[in-house]
Amino acid sequence: MELSVVVISHNSLRVLPECLERLQRHYPHAQLIVVDAASSDGSLEFARQFPGVKALSVANRGYAYAVNRGLEAATGRRVAVMNSDVYLEAGDLEALGAALDDHPKAVMAGPVLVTPHGRPQSFGPLYVPYYLNLRAPRAVSWISGALILLKRELLLELGGMDERLFFYNEDLEWGIRARRKGFGVLLVPRRVLHLGGASTPNDPRFIAEGYRGGLIVSQTHYPWLHGLHRKAVWLEAQLRVLLDPNPKHKTAYSLLLSRLGQQKDLPPSFLLEESSKIHP
Repeated sequence: MELSVVVISHNSLRVLPECLERLQRHYPHAQLIVVDAASSDGSLEFARQFPGVKALSVANRGYAYAVNRGLEAATGRRVAVMNSDVYLEAGDLEALGAALDDHPKAVMAGPVLVTPHGRPQSFGPLYVPYYLNLRAPRAVSWISGALILLKRELLLELGGMDERLFFYNEDLEWGIRARRKGFGVLLVPRRVLHLGGASTPNDPRFIAEGYRGGLIVSQTHYPWLHGLHRKAVWLEAQLRVLLDPNPKHKTAYSLLLSRLGQQKDLPPSFLLEESSKIHP
C-alpha cells in the first residue's frame, strides 16, 4: 500500500460525508481509516457504511490518542493524518509527498491551511513569518495537525503523538521532537481548505486545556523555562479573571487557577476530569 489516510472524527457527521467523498474521488486506491472517538451523532455508523473505509471506534481520550490508534492500523508507505473538516482537492497529498521525496530527512509535511474565506489559518504571530514569500517547501518548527503527511520509515523512529496532550499542542510537541531527533518538518506552499472547529464544543475547559498542554510542552522540552512559563500562565489567568468581560473566559481561567494552585505537578486533562465539567 502506497498511501494510508487516517481521518479523526468526533461528532463530525456534518462534515465527514464530504471529507470521505473527496478522499474516495481523489485517492481511490488509498487505505482509508476513520478513527471515531466516541461520537454520539451517527458519525461512526456513517463511516462503517461508507464503501472502502475501515472504521475504528475508540474511547474519547484526546486527539493524540485517536491519531496513534489510526497510525497503528495504517499500512501505507506514506500516512496522512487529517481532521474530518479538511476538504482535499486532487493533487493536495501529491504536493506534500513530492516535498517529502525531495527532502530525505523530512519526516512530515503540511500545507498552508486556509479558512473558508480564503485566508491562511492563524497560528499566532510567531507563525506569520513562515507564510511570507513561501514559494517552496520550508523547514519550520511545527505544522498543524489538521493535515500532516508522514514518512512511515521515519515515523517508526519518531514515535506517535504524545497522549498526555488531549486537545491542542500535540502537533507542536511532535514538531519539536522531530527536529530534536534530526528530522525535518516542512510547510508546503499548497493551499488546503480547513473549516475549523467542527469537533470543538463551546466549552471553557478547552481554553484551560490549551494552557495545560503548553505547560506540558515546556516541561518536557524546555525544563529550564518551565518555572517561568508556569508563573506567566498563573499571572495571566489572575488578570483575565479580574479584567476579562467574557464569562466563558472567566470560567476557563478560574478553572486553570484552581488546578495550578492546588497541585505542584501539572493536572490531568481538564477534559477527562469529571470534577472540572462546567454545569449550567
